[in-house]
Amino acid sequence: MGRSERLRVGVIGLGWQGGGHIENFRANPRAEVAAICDINEELLAKRARELCGPRTFTDYRELLACEDVDAVAIVLPDHLHREPAVAACRAGKHVLLEKPMALSVEDAEAIAAAAREAKGCFMVNLSNRWMHTFAKGKELIDSGAVGEVRYVFARMSNRIEVPTERLRWLEKSHLAHWIGVHRLDIARWWIGREAVRVRAVQRRGVLAAKGFDAADFYQATIEFDGGAVMCLEGSWILPPSFPTAVDSRFYALCSNGVIDVDRLRSELLVAGSERFDMATPAAGMVLDQQSGFTYAAVCHFVECALAGKRPLTPAEDGLALTRVLCAIVRSCQADGEVVRV
Repeated sequence: MGRSERLRVGVIGLGWQGGGHIENFRANPRAEVAAICDINEELLAKRARELCGPRTFTDYRELLACEDVDAVAIVLPDHLHREPAVAACRAGKHVLLEKPMALSVEDAEAIAAAAREAKGCFMVNLSNRWMHTFAKGKELIDSGAVGEVRYVFARMSNRIEVPTERLRWLEKSHLAHWIGVHRLDIARWWIGREAVRVRAVQRRGVLAAKGFDAADFYQATIEFDGGAVMCLEGSWILPPSFPTAVDSRFYALCSNGVIDVDRLRSELLVAGSERFDMATPAAGMVLDQQSGFTYAAVCHFVECALAGKRPLTPAEDGLALTRVLCAIVRSCQADGEVVRV
C-alpha cells in the first residue's frame, strides 16, 4: 500500500469506546471509516445514519472478508478479544486492538502468535503513552536527566457508575486488566525491564451489595528485573460526588530526581448545578478539531499501517502486560500469595 493512499478502516464494536475510535479515524485525513460492526442492530443503524453510509455488519467475520477494508479497530469487551483479533490477523488486515490485550495468558499468546505471522501492522491501543506528561517523562528518563526509575506509586480508579451503569460487562473483567493496565504499561515503558514477581490483595463488598460481581479495590506490589518496585492500586467505588470520572496518580522516584503526574492538579475547574468537576480535557474536540492522546494514538496506527512501520505498542507489549496482570489477579484470588511472572 502506498503512502499516498487512505486507510480504509472497519470498527468492530460501537459502544462507549467504539464511538471514540470512529471520531478519531474520521478526523484523520489519511483514514476513512469504511465499515462498522455490532450485534446491536439498532445501534448499528444509528451509527450508519450518522456516518452517511459505511458498510454495516452484525458478524465481524463478514467484515473481515470485505475487500474494501484494509484495517480493523477491535473495540469489544475485554473477554471477547481473542477470536476476532486472531481472525483479523489471518485475514491480512492491519489491527488496532483495544487494551487490555486479553484476560488470560493463553489468549494473549494466541493473539501474539497470530500477530507475528500477520502481513499487516498490529498495535495494542495503550493510548496513555501519547499523553504529553507520560511521553515527556519517558524523554527525561531516556536522556538521563533524572536517572533510573527505582520506585513507582500509581493509582487509577473510576467512579462507581463506570462498572455499574456505563459498562456492565466489566463484571467479566478485573480492575487490574481494565484500568490498571494503563499505569502498569507506563511503569514498564519507563523502567525498561520486565516484572518478575507480584503480590496483590483485593477486597469486595460495596459492588457485591449492588449485585455487581467484582472487587471494590486492589493493591499490588510488583518487582521488576533490576530491582525497581511498583505499588499499583485501583478501585471501582469512587462516589458520584468525586470530581473526576477517573482518579489517576503516577509518582516515579528516580536515582537522580522525581517525576510526579497528578490528575487532580487540574487547570479547568467547573462548578455545575450538581457537581464540582476537575475537567481538564485530555482528548476530544477543541475548536472544532479532534485532539488529545486518543487521537494521537490512532494517528500513529494509521501512519504505521500505511508506511509499514512497527508501532510503539506492538503485540509483544500486550503479551508482557497480560502476564503481569494475570499474576496480579491470581495473587488477589490467593489473598496475597507471591506469584512469579
